[in-house]
Amino acid sequence: MNGSSSDTVALTVQLRSLLAERGPLTAQQLQTATGKSQPSVSLALGKLGQEVCKMGAARSTRYALTQPILGLDARQPIHLATPHADQGRFGALTLLAGEQVFAQGPRKSEWLTVGALPWWLSSLRPQGFLGRQFTRLRPDFAPDPDRWSVSQVLYIAANHFSDPPGAFSLGTHGQPSDMALASQVITQAGRSDAFDQLADALVQGLPTGSSAGGEQPKFICRVRDEADALQADRQVIVKYSPPRGTPFGERWHDLLHLEHLANQVLRDQGIASAQTEVVQTPRRTFLQSTRFDRDGVSGKRHVVAASALHDAFVRAPRRHWVASCEALAAQKMLAPEHLASVASVYCFGQFIGNTDMHFGNLSFFVDDVTRPVLLPTPVYDMLPMQWRPGIHDGALDLTPLQPPVPLDGFDAQALQARQWAIDFWQRAAGLPELSPPFRALAGINAGRLISNFAML
Repeated sequence: MNGSSSDTVALTVQLRSLLAERGPLTAQQLQTATGKSQPSVSLALGKLGQEVCKMGAARSTRYALTQPILGLDARQPIHLATPHADQGRFGALTLLAGEQVFAQGPRKSEWLTVGALPWWLSSLRPQGFLGRQFTRLRPDFAPDPDRWSVSQVLYIAANHFSDPPGAFSLGTHGQPSDMALASQVITQAGRSDAFDQLADALVQGLPTGSSAGGEQPKFICRVRDEADALQADRQVIVKYSPPRGTPFGERWHDLLHLEHLANQVLRDQGIASAQTEVVQTPRRTFLQSTRFDRDGVSGKRHVVAASALHDAFVRAPRRHWVASCEALAAQKMLAPEHLASVASVYCFGQFIGNTDMHFGNLSFFVDDVTRPVLLPTPVYDMLPMQWRPGIHDGALDLTPLQPPVPLDGFDAQALQARQWAIDFWQRAAGLPELSPPFRALAGINAGRLISNFAML
């Protein structure tokens, strides 16, 4: 080996070390750190080949060391589906050293994140009850996907998660997921038996910790209306109660009926909400909800949870939905009328005792992630969670509704939402499917709202 070749090899080793420790770095920074000329650095970078990822252009170009995704290629294609069932190549994602993620999209758009996915790809991380089912594929991963490293999330996304929420997917999916429950087609006439069977299968096969935090058990499937040959299959999410005849089962029976009622009340007021239907069997109560991120069998529309949007664009701690949406509206990402709508829904949730309005229970359609404009999705998971069974002690509380904390600056929305909630509780008080104790509680709550808590 001549001197020039040995110098290049030595410089290549030095560059690899620098990028592993300090990257991404510009060519100028690499020249300064090594004391070598631009041609020498460029030659050595070329020798590293796919080990190096080039980001940016011209003088802003930076270089970073790639990191294989647990045995998979560091670079994976990003696909984007449309509402018309078309799917095309959106760009590429590369895992970099230090759990950094570099994504490229159209119009020379680029994103670089550290220890997290780009905000618009947050749906690639399996979440909640459904997400925990992926622990069956890799029992060596933590039982809670929220604790997975970026490498682990990308491995599942590229290798198994072939149909994540929203419209983006990653990789080539050479090993189709055995989680593809959405491929099961259930007829309207056969729903009761099929839903019972699916619930039983999930209960028997739950991984350890799968229902931590009181997450509501659910599954996904496709439902076909045999009476309407022109109607395409619907992709649905189905929540289900514990067995009927048990305290937990009866309370969740009430709550699932009330979630369906909340959707009806909101739709009556012109607020888009999940299209739900209650299916009761002798054994369980099911709430079927048509997926709003799906159109028929193959069409998709991208959605992003408020949690990802807050973390990416709001420079303040999380408080509640409306505070984050005010910050997004200030950046012209959310129209004033949509901010007002979110405020009304949030106040409605307060007035019906929804104590679980976390940032994963509010989402937005984003049709162009390179120029994000947010449109609220239909309302979902809107139910009186104040009265869910106690997570740790199983308590079945029936304490009446208390005055919520006022939402500053949205008095008109609060007044409007209180009227919606009065309608909700009055209708609940006369709902024959509810247990007598909960119907009595509904009547009390309606009275408290009518008097604006004057008796307290």
